[in-house]
Amino acid sequence: MKAFIWVLTGMLGFAAILLAIWMFGGMNKAAQWPIRWLEVAGELDRTTAEQVRAAVAAEASNGFFAVNTDHARDAVIRLPWVASASIRKRWPDALEIDVIEHRVIARWNQTGLLSTTGEVFDVAGTAGMQGLTHLYGPELRREDVFETWQQLRRQLAAAGLEIRLLELDPRGAWSLELDSGQQLLLGREQVEQRLQRFLAVHRQLAGMQDVARIDLRYPNGLSVTRRSAQAENQASQLEADDSPELGAIQITLPTESGAQSQHG
Repeated sequence: MKAFIWVLTGMLGFAAILLAIWMFGGMNKAAQWPIRWLEVAGELDRTTAEQVRAAVAAEASNGFFAVNTDHARDAVIRLPWVASASIRKRWPDALEIDVIEHRVIARWNQTGLLSTTGEVFDVAGTAGMQGLTHLYGPELRREDVFETWQQLRRQLAAAGLEIRLLELDPRGAWSLELDSGQQLLLGREQVEQRLQRFLAVHRQLAGMQDVARIDLRYPNGLSVTRRSAQAENQASQLEADDSPELGAIQITLPTESGAQSQHG
């Protein structure tokens, strides 16, 4: 009797091993457990669902149980406009793919694009994109440039003005160009206060014809350079902050004890 029990136990154990081998082999065969559906979700403006499906096709061909969702996700993220992606299996034959695209808000230095989250990415063939503010600066100061742009654009937007270009030079001095083409020199210090000084008089300056540059690097005033004077002095370079420009019209803003004056 005991011998029979041992034989039966051995046969059942062997059968279990064969069943496990058969099931494991079958589950890892794509032909028996294929992925038939690649369902793509997300607000896609610059990436098509077909591109997403093509990116995961090779990994999905391994079948439902053998597909590596991390590898499939990485393939989707490598698409130019994709910021992030998540992939889930859905029994018995589908992958659910959620995609989040980059939302471009500005151009960074020469070729980079800047997303709404401040992330830089590159996409070939985007050099001709219109309507993007150009931001320039050292790579290590990118976050500072992005935050300063956000602050300055809010102040200017309240006055109906827009920034076309903002630059932080290697010396740490700020300058910007408005959509009107006028350049504002803000220097290294008190950038927001200097912009407020410009906003206090920008309507009066709008009536001055041919204004090319407005220098705000003064303790209590500003100077205005016309395009003709700018062309004459184009070869000169300023090396110090808060230094007046040659050929500019200096305007001293009114204070509690004095009136506004203007001199050349």
